[in-house]
Parts: sequence; C-alpha cells; structure tokens
Amino acid sequence: MKKYLSILFLTLLYSHLNQAQVFINQSGYVNNLTKIFYTDLAADSFYIIDIDDGIVYYQDELLLSVSNDPATGLILYRGDFTSLQRNGNYFVKTSSNDSSFIFQISSDVFENSYRKSLKGFYYQRCGTSLLQNNAGVYFHPPCHTNDGYFHSSTSQSGYLAASGGWHDAGDYGKYIVNAGITLGTLLMAYEYFPPKFNQDDLNIPESGNNIPDLLDEVKYELDWLLKMQNLNGGVYFKLTKQQFESFIMPNNDSGLRYIYQLSSTATGDFVAVMAKAARIFQPFDSVFANQCLNAAVLGWTFLTTNPTIMPPGGFVNPAGTVTGQYGDNNDSDERLWAAVELFETTGEVGYHNYFISNYNQGGLINSTQYWGNVKNFALLTYLNSQKSTSSETLKNSIRNSLINYCNTLRSRVTANGFGVVINPGEYSWGSNSDILNKALLLINAFEETSNNNYYEAAIFQLNYILGCNAHNLSFVAGIGTKSVRNPHHRPSASDGITDPVPGLLAGGPDQYLDDPLLQSLFNSSTPPALCYVDNINSYASNEIAINWNAPLVFVLGYFNGEGISGIDNNTPKDFLLEQNFPNPFNPVTIIRYNLPNGAIVKIKVYDTLGSEVALLVNEKKDAGQHEIIFNANAFNLSSGVYFYKIETANYSTSKKMIYLR
Repeated sequence: MKKYLSILFLTLLYSHLNQAQVFINQSGYVNNLTKIFYTDLAADSFYIIDIDDGIVYYQDELLLSVSNDPATGLILYRGDFTSLQRNGNYFVKTSSNDSSFIFQISSDVFENSYRKSLKGFYYQRCGTSLLQNNAGVYFHPPCHTNDGYFHSSTSQSGYLAASGGWHDAGDYGKYIVNAGITLGTLLMAYEYFPPKFNQDDLNIPESGNNIPDLLDEVKYELDWLLKMQNLNGGVYFKLTKQQFESFIMPNNDSGLRYIYQLSSTATGDFVAVMAKAARIFQPFDSVFANQCLNAAVLGWTFLTTNPTIMPPGGFVNPAGTVTGQYGDNNDSDERLWAAVELFETTGEVGYHNYFISNYNQGGLINSTQYWGNVKNFALLTYLNSQKSTSSETLKNSIRNSLINYCNTLRSRVTANGFGVVINPGEYSWGSNSDILNKALLLINAFEETSNNNYYEAAIFQLNYILGCNAHNLSFVAGIGTKSVRNPHHRPSASDGITDPVPGLLAGGPDQYLDDPLLQSLFNSSTPPALCYVDNINSYASNEIAINWNAPLVFVLGYFNGEGISGIDNNTPKDFLLEQNFPNPFNPVTIIRYNLPNGAIVKIKVYDTLGSEVALLVNEKKDAGQHEIIFNANAFNLSSGVYFYKIETANYSTSKKMIYLR
C-alpha cells in the first residue's frame, strides 16, 4: 500500500544513504525478474521508496536468510520485492532505519553496465592511440609499437612485428592462452545470442561499420593472434618484458618486449578461436573469415605433427623472466576444443573423429572453465552443433552432465548467504570470474531446459558482482554508487584521473592471501569472502583481466533488455516453438508451433543484426498445433544465421536457424 512520507521523514531517509547497510544490485533490477536484497542488521519489515516522489511502493516482512553465512560469518536477512515491477529509481528502507544505495527498476537496467564492460576491452588496446573522441579523458598516445623480439629460449633471433591486441590485465603483457578463453567467451556470446550482442554504437573507432562492435573488438585481438603464428603453424606463448612494468602509462613503457616459445596450449587455443571466428565472421568479412580458417588448419597441422605437449612439460618461464606464466602441463583440452571448432566450421570427418575419440578424458561437464581448462567450451560447441553427422546420443550425455553440474550450483544458491555459487575453499584468485563463468553455464542449462531455476541462479551471481555482497560494493569500476576505486591496473593508477577506467571487473576475494597486502590485513581465520581490499597493491584481489571481463560481458549482455533470444519466464507447458526442420536448410524449411489458446500470432524472421527480414504470420490462430513453410528464396536472403520469433499478447520466444545456399 502506498504511503506519502513527510518531507522531514524523507530528509531523514536520504541522510542514511551514504552509510548504506542494505546490500542491493547497484545497477538495478529487471521489471519481471526476481528482486532480492540483503542486510546484516535485524529488522521486522522493509519499504521500497521512490527517490523522486517519496512514495512507498512496496513493503513486506524482512526474513532471516542464514544465521551464519559460511563465507562471511554474517547473520543475513533478505527482502523479496519481486512483485514490484513499476519503472523507477528507488532505495530500500528497513524498519530499523537502515538504507540501501539508490537503484533502478526497468527493462534495461543492465544496458549501461553491459556497454561499459564491453568497452573496457577498447581501453585495453595495445599498439595504438586511444583517441579522445572514443576514450574521453582516458585517451593516450600509441604504446608498444615495437613488439617484439625473440627471446633466446625460442632458439630464434631478431624481430617479429607483433604489435596490437589487448593488454592482458593490470600489466602490459599479452598472453595467447588468456586471449584464447577470452575470445572463446565473447565469440560464444555472439554466436548463441546475436540479437543481444549486435550493438554497433559503442563509440569505438569501428562503430557504425555495420559489424557488431563486439566482433570489431574481437577482431582487434584476433589480428594480433595471427601475427603470433609461426610459418609451421605453431603459436608463440606470450609477448612480455622479462619483468613487470612499474606503474606508468603504456605509452611511457619503454624497453624490449620478448616473444616466447612455441606452445601447444597456445596453439590449441589459437586454432579453436580462429575456427570459431571463421564461421562467425563469414557473413561480415569473408576474406578475414577465410584467413582465420586457413590459420586454424595450419595450427592443427602443427598439433598433429607434435602430438605431445610443447614445450615438453608445458611452458615455464625461462631464467630471468617473471611475467605471467599461465602454466599448464596438459594440452588435451585445448586440442579437443580445436578439433570440435574445426569440425563445426568445416564438417570434416577427421576433426569429428578426433573429438569422438578424446572427448571423455576426465569426464564431461563437472567443473568450471578457466584459462587452464577449456574443455567445457569444446563440449558446449558440440552440444550446440548444427552438423547432421553430430551424435545425438553424445549430445544428450553432454546435456545431462551440464544439467547435473548446474543442479549442484543451483543448490548452493540457497545454502550461501548472498546466493553465490561458490563455497568456502573456492574464493581463490579471480573468484569473481569463477562466479561469472558458473553463471555462463547456468545460462546454457536454462537454454537447454527452459527451467527458470537456472535462470534465477545465474542472475543471483550478477547481483553479487554488482553489490549484493559483504563489501556492499560493485566490483565493476564505474558501475553503481559504491564501486571499485583503486584497481591494480597501471593506466588507472598513473593517468592522473581520479576515477579508474570504467567497466573493468576486479578479481574479488582471495582467501589464500596471494599477495603481501592481503597477508598483512587478513589471516586463515578471516571468513573467505571478506579477504578483499580495494587497493592497487592487492594484485590477488583487485587486479583486472581480460578473461575476467569476458564472462561479465556474456552475463550482462544476456540479461540486458528482453531481446529476441528466447527468454520466456512464463511459457505454459503446451506453448511450444519447435526447431525448424531441416536445419540447416536450402531454401525451404518447416516451422511448427503449439498454442494453448487461440491468439493473435506473429512469426517474424530476423538477421544477426536484429533486423526483421520476413513476416511469416500475422493473424488469429486457434489453439493447437500449426506449421508454416518458410522459403528463403521468397525473401532474397543470403546464406547465414537467422532467428525466427513467435509473439502473442502474453508470450514470445525464438530459435536459431541456418540457411545454406
């Protein structure tokens, strides 16, 4: 029930906002999704108040969530205001006079956060100027244009022109294996949900070229990867100095930067992302797509010529080098990922046979992907394969493993105080990225099952990252009222600008205290989720990294707006849009759908940029099963990926189809 507050009462409420003890998603909440907040201060009830008019638009009981949160040691209470769907800017007030920061309710609350997180990659560009028109106050002259010189460990000498790409993290090094999982995550986002990731107006130099800016940014990194390939197909491991740089701007960083040994883990990641990029870029730039595929095939030749890990035992920093090692003594996951991406792009039986012979080493989906284990990416690619020769039996096995693992993750949401899917013992270096990578798997589980429990579990992870945590902090710079201010990030620390570069994700709590500052502040008795400090000297809890930002982009982009990717929270059991058959098709395919009740139905076809290319149905239909025949020739369509979407007054969903002329 709405209540009008007196000016005095409203003034008192505002005075508490700067000492917020109520933990909310500072970016906001989507109208029709679950809305939860937490507090560690007991109260009987809570109120949701519009900041503009002072009206209480919702009130309810505050309930005990957990009496001793295993990760924080806190007693936590939670409030649920899911039924409040009115657009507006609000804050939470409890009956004990505690308040939250201001938040928004709308369908596009993640729009700004998504755009900032994706543009964060632009600010990491190496080998070029960041222009004031694009970078604003964060502009700077070109950096590292002389990359790089062969390190003696390569048994080569001289110079290889390898400028470009992204700075890896808070330092200025460039690493292939970390680029691999980063690119794999971003390309997966676009390939699976193109309407959600098709923006062409992020104000990067390539904006407005009719290619999604996500793909433009990905191409900037892919261009660097191509420079790192040897003529024999192998790929060099990294390009860095021998020592980490001091805290200076990238354009002031001088000295030799070295190219290190050929590596089979680097080559496997390279082959996978190049093969994936080849099919995704084909509709936009066929010349570049073919270049990617040729590079991938050449890289596969190197892997087959060198069937055991290279260098022997995996890459290890040579004497005198202390930059990132990304040590990994097992390249089976990289090889598997390379094979399945080549199969999906080419359909060639040899790649398929390799995958079938090797996919079950170490089981299916039973852990979370990270730079040292990319097997999940291989399995998800096969699960979503459009090739007619792919095995439905194997797909079912992969699907079941995904669901079983995500059931485990889902159970943690209720057991842990802030609804996070990691347990004590898992708050390690980069814990925030682990949380988001688990959210990525939950999203895939939802897409496979339409089970909303996975969907809600995934968005709980976004809530945690953006403020529903014991630090009452948005871990993403520039997002929220209270966000990371002092990341371990050389440009942010040395550019003379008060605010850090926006859109970059801090690593998060590290209970293993992997840097001296954490060791001075905490000990083994500190609750694991509290082992974090917003300080530039805490590289183990407050650094940024491209592979951490990638799942942030994936999850934010997925939940941003309503799109046409098939998210349907209220679909009745007998409301169904079936996969078209055949798929891929040329030029005719059949689309079937079921209606629980008579309704006005629209069925539209969209291209990957979200533009409508065909209207197939726009009329009243009776309850029951229906089918339509879609002939692509009638609409003069080119080969490529399309989406068909059904809409009624109450429901909408969509599916992907592939037209091959």
